[in-house]
Amino acid sequence: MKETIVNVHNTIIKLSGGENGLRDEGGIYNSTCKLLVHQYKNQKNPESIGAFALNEFAKRHYFIDGNKRTAYAIAKIFMLINNCHLRIQYKEATEFILNIAEYNSKVTFDDIKRWINENCSLINPKELENYLNKTALNLMLGDE
Repeated sequence: MKETIVNVHNTIIKLSGGENGLRDEGGIYNSTCKLLVHQYKNQKNPESIGAFALNEFAKRHYFIDGNKRTAYAIAKIFMLINNCHLRIQYKEATEFILNIAEYNSKVTFDDIKRWINENCSLINPKELENYLNKTALNLMLGDE
């Protein structure tokens, strides 16, 4: 799973720019393990999983560049895996994510969960494949 997160980061850097590189491989491994444990314990609460991912990866600087973009992507991916879509686009989420990542941030885990809850939609597991196909089409058309 750590390799997947690194690959997501590398893809983000390739598509949106920035310096590629890893600062703390052990830290990524640690946060990935913590995220998987949190996911297991909160299977019925995708908002909590997304909040944990944002909080864990936005505050740490495991990569040379793209840490907040990677945190957003990880949160979005883990929420989709758990039948929830974080609808807000990164551009609109940037200010909030910067507040999370800020040194001595006053943004709490509950604040992040509330924000995510305001910006997500639950997806019926039976509709997930159709939903993802529609979302992928919207992304290709520039509507997502």
